[in-house]
Amino acid sequence: MFRQGLIFVRAAPRDGPQDGPAGLFLLDTGAQATVIDRGFAAQARLHFGRAVDLSAPAGDVEARRTGGLELTLDGGPTARADASVADLADTARIMGVPLAGVLGMDFLGRFVLRLDYGASEVRLSAADPDRPAPPGSAPLRAQPLPFVAAQVARSGRSAQGVFQIDTGSNTAIEFWAPFARHAFPDARGAPGQSIGLGGVETTDRGRIDVLEIAGRRITGLTVNFADEGRPDGADQAYAGVIGGPAWSGLALTLDFSGRRMWLEQSGGAP
Repeated sequence: MFRQGLIFVRAAPRDGPQDGPAGLFLLDTGAQATVIDRGFAAQARLHFGRAVDLSAPAGDVEARRTGGLELTLDGGPTARADASVADLADTARIMGVPLAGVLGMDFLGRFVLRLDYGASEVRLSAADPDRPAPPGSAPLRAQPLPFVAAQVARSGRSAQGVFQIDTGSNTAIEFWAPFARHAFPDARGAPGQSIGLGGVETTDRGRIDVLEIAGRRITGLTVNFADEGRPDGADQAYAGVIGGPAWSGLALTLDFSGRRMWLEQSGGAP
């Protein structure tokens, strides 16, 4: 299910000999680890381990470890996830979906991920070291979150930086505030708020003219100039986050083991 730039898939956890019930999971390359809703975890009779704090842009989230479990995607593969359990009820209410959990990079990083935002199709396939990346592909760094270089332009000014690819963000681009102040010092957006896993986040929304990435030129994207979060693995060139709405009408492929990403028109052969 593709909804407002976000992708939801059905998956069933297994913590023991029997498969648990299937639930709706947000596919989120911006999450290091898989998180399962507390109510769904109780329904699936998952093991609750020690208490931990999950890092989120709006603050830490109280959680419990599961000790690891297997997740099977509806129509897709099975893989082990080092999951945690947290209360996702508020996030589910705001999203308007019965959210069972968030699929993070501990699960997704095992696969080549193809997300067709035009055809609303998801494909997870095994890594193939002999498969050549197509022309126009861009280097991808995953440590463990995926990062890629891109160029952005607004009102005659342009800047380059390294962006996190975050399929769990429903804003096309979230500029890291220090990058935005340096790259576009005169930019002014509309102040507001958004809700993330950790709570309320301040936003300053506007638009940019162009995003150039992996040989593609994408125009007229909505941005938030006021992202204060800086994810683990970000280097000195960090510029912000690229979310799902940036890929409207395109198919995004993330080859984590091959360390490449590329873009195609929606509906093309994978």
